[in-house]
Amino acid sequence: MKKLIYSFLILFVASAFSASAQCGDDLLKAALKEMGTSQYIKDFTVEMVKEKKDTKTGYVKFSVVLNSNTQYKFNIVNGASNPEKMIMQLKQSEKLISSNFHNGKMYDEFQFVCRKTGVYHLYFSFKGGQEGCAKSVLSLVKQL
Repeated sequence: MKKLIYSFLILFVASAFSASAQCGDDLLKAALKEMGTSQYIKDFTVEMVKEKKDTKTGYVKFSVVLNSNTQYKFNIVNGASNPEKMIMQLKQSEKLISSNFHNGKMYDEFQFVCRKTGVYHLYFSFKGGQEGCAKSVLSLVKQL
């Protein structure tokens, strides 16, 4: 009987890890590959899950310090089971600077030339408040 219980416990733990694997290393490897020849700075893991009482998810926010006279690249790789692609927005003081969603079209990346050193905020969300996961990479393209 104990063997049966342990078998179920091991099966349960293994299934829990495989469920979260869709937002794991494979997505990060894909995001790093999409980074191209630019220099890696930081990566972001975004997992959004609806609670039973919620009708939609909100957003996830990260803060980064960007330097003036520098060109940056932001790219994103979505989880395979996402119902929608994730929207990534770069803001400073609540002002939208750039996004991967523009004129109704979704892009996998965008570049930004920083003219003023400061704290910038990355917002990640889904259109319609869906749930899902993604990995994003911030990289340095060149200093101007």
